[in-house]
This record gives sequence, C-alpha cells and structure tokens, in this order.
Amino acid sequence: MRPSLALLRTTTFRLALAQAGVVLLFVVALLVYVYFATIGQLVADSDILADQEYAALERAYAEGGIRRLNQEVVERSASQGPLLYVLAEANGAVITGDFPQLPALPGEAVQRVDFSFETTNSEGSPQRSRARGQVGRLLNGPILLVARDLGDSAVITGRITRVLWTVAILGVILSVASGLTASWFASRRVEALANTARDVMGGDLKRRAPVRGEGDEFDELAEAINAMLDRLERLMIVSRTAGDAIAHDLRSPLTRFRQKLEAALEAPEDSRNDREALRKALEEADNLLDMFAAVLKLARVESNPNWRFERIDASEVLQELVEFYEPAAEEQGRTLRGEVAPGLVVNGEPGLFTQAVSNLVENALKYTPEGGHIDLSAVRRADGRIEIAVLDDGPGIPPADRDRVLERFVRLESARSSPGAGLGLSLVAAVARLHKGGLHLRDGLSNGEGKGLGAALVLPAAA
Repeated sequence: MRPSLALLRTTTFRLALAQAGVVLLFVVALLVYVYFATIGQLVADSDILADQEYAALERAYAEGGIRRLNQEVVERSASQGPLLYVLAEANGAVITGDFPQLPALPGEAVQRVDFSFETTNSEGSPQRSRARGQVGRLLNGPILLVARDLGDSAVITGRITRVLWTVAILGVILSVASGLTASWFASRRVEALANTARDVMGGDLKRRAPVRGEGDEFDELAEAINAMLDRLERLMIVSRTAGDAIAHDLRSPLTRFRQKLEAALEAPEDSRNDREALRKALEEADNLLDMFAAVLKLARVESNPNWRFERIDASEVLQELVEFYEPAAEEQGRTLRGEVAPGLVVNGEPGLFTQAVSNLVENALKYTPEGGHIDLSAVRRADGRIEIAVLDDGPGIPPADRDRVLERFVRLESARSSPGAGLGLSLVAAVARLHKGGLHLRDGLSNGEGKGLGAALVLPAAA
C-alpha cells in the first residue's frame, strides 16, 4: 500500500475529517440561525407592516375613491419612511409612487412580491437594494403596491453569510490539513512501535520501543511495551535456563535412585537389604515428586489470579506456625523465636499465606547451621502494611544475588549440595505478588562472621 493511501486510512485522519464535518455542520447551523434571526425576522416584520399599510390604503380607497387613494399614496411616499408605494391603473400604467413601473403585475388575488430595485446612496452613486411587500388589484381595477425597503439590513446579512461560508471553507481546509499533519506524525510513532514489535517477533529480544520524553500517550504506550518486553525477556531467560537447572537438580537424585536399585539387584538376595534399598529408592522418588509438586504449585499461583480471598487472622496463624516449628528447630539444634504483634489481619488465600510463611521458616532451618538462631516477627509498619520477617544467622546471600534467587530454579553454588529445586523463595515471591505485596531480602542476624539472611514478606492489611 502506498504511504499516501495508508495515511488516508489512519484513525487520526478520520478524526480530522470528522472534525471538519463538525465545523461545517456548526457553520451551517450558524447560518440558519443568522438567517432566521435577521433576514427571517426582517421579512416577517416587513410582511406584517405591508399588510397593515395595504389594509389602511384599501379602506381609504373604499371611503374616498381613487382620488383619496392617490392623495394618501403621494403623502406617504413623500414621508421618506421605510415603506415604498406604487399606485397604477388597471393596465399597469403608474399613476404615482416610488417606482416608474410596477415590478410585477398581480393576478386576481393579493400576492407577495420580493424584488430588487435601483436607488442612490448618500454620495449619489447608484446601488441595488431589495424590497418585500404585497401587490393587488383594488375594487374597480387600480393596482396598489406596498413594500418595505430591506436596505442595509439585507446587505449586512448577506455579508455575514458570505463571511460565514468563507470561514466554513477555511475551517474545513484547515481541519483536513491539520488532520493530515497529525496523521503523519502519529503514523510515524505507530510505525516505530510496529517495527519494534516485528523485530521482537523476529527474535531480537533486546529491541525496545523509542521513548521521546514528551510525556504523551505514545510515550506511555512505549513505556508499557518496554516493561512488557523486559518481563518477556526475563521469562525467556528463565525458560532457557530452567531446563538446565531442572536437569542439574534431577541428575543427582535420579543417579542415586538408579545406583541403589542396581546395587540391590546385583547383591545377594537379602530381604532386609532389599527392603532398605527400596526404602531409599522411595525417599528419592518422594524428593522428585516434591520437586514437581512445587513446580505445579508455583504454576498455579502465577497463572490463576482468581483465588478466593478471605480475612485471615495473621497473628493467630503465625503463632501456630511458631509453635509448630519450635520442636523441629530444637531437634535440629537450632533456636526459633517468635514475636508476633496482636490484631494483624490480611485479605488472602489461607493456604497460600500459610505456605509462603512456612517456606521462609523451612528455608531458614535448612541453611542455618547447628546452634544457630531464627527469629520470626510480624508488625504493622508505619505505612499501614503488615511485615512478616524471618531472620537467621546462617551464611546469608550476597546482595548482588538477592534478586536473582527469587526467580524459579535459581540456586547458588553454595546450595547445590543441599536438597531442593530452587523454588521455595520464588513461590513466596509469587504469593506476595498475588496478594499485592512483595518479598524483600536483606541482612539477617549477625553471627560474628556474616550477617545471615532476612526475608520480609510485606502484605496490605485488611480494612
């Protein structure tokens, strides 16, 4: 398609045509109003005045005949008023009046006449003027014309009409021209966005829509598209690395699983050893199932925004979690302390809320060494939101890696030796986003050598 034809099919050009149509309709409506407010009213007044004057002269003719009528016409013509008079014989020959001849011969009935005539202005120059009135035959044949000189009013109204038509034409031209200009600029911006989309579809995930910094709707659209592309790029990177991460995490348990079964098959028959091999194989199978269950759980959280939310007494749930995990922490040689403020209520899905906090506690228990400490606290922040923090004095996470570990299947090299799939923190982050909150990692409890890890789950408080 040629650029000119493409430009004519743009929305901005159609809007410009619509604007031009509105301008034209407005001017037409204004012309109609001007006509009825000036010429229309003037014509109506002229008809009423001519009718009244014609009736008065008709009564004068009935009372005094042609002589009385002639005298009345002569006197009224000499008065220099707005009315014009002509008295003529039955054949149309003018007896007296303001015109040397009748502008029109009447029929049997009185009729309206609208005619132009030539007069002189104040400087003595000839000019055309317009009059309107009525003409008719009186009893026994004489013809009487009574009309009103529309004069300067008609001239002024005509000029106003011509000016309005000129403005209408110029308005339409300017509307179309401005529409073409706006369409050209808009089409360039849209073409840049379309080129960006085509490049991204072609595989260039680094391509971004241009932002001119003008703060208009195109910049807002470009910024939204760029944010979407950033998100898409991150998801693509995660998708590319997820396979490697899963393969790496599955290799060890699957290898152990196979080795145990192979060793059991090669060993002499022994019911006790065989059962032990089956038990260990079952443990490895359970670890694999736990990993895939975590993947499915995370997928459900991220793909389904329509969870059924309800009011959750966060203080009560957190106290129960502290009481639940305290014996496990003590058995592992760790100390778990809880400090939960009363009256904390959030809107959310109870199962996901409990799962998110449990993941934070279990993550702290996994990486905190024997003899370490874990603190769980919950408070209402100054901004009204609720912060649930789990702090430990374990090895912690370097600040440069804290954002990265919130992505799925990301595990630091120091954590490769421990069981897990790198989904615990990513699931908590997904639950936080679902509840319009966030997960923030920071320093935890000082252990003399490091600063441990602190994980803060921040959620909006219920009304």
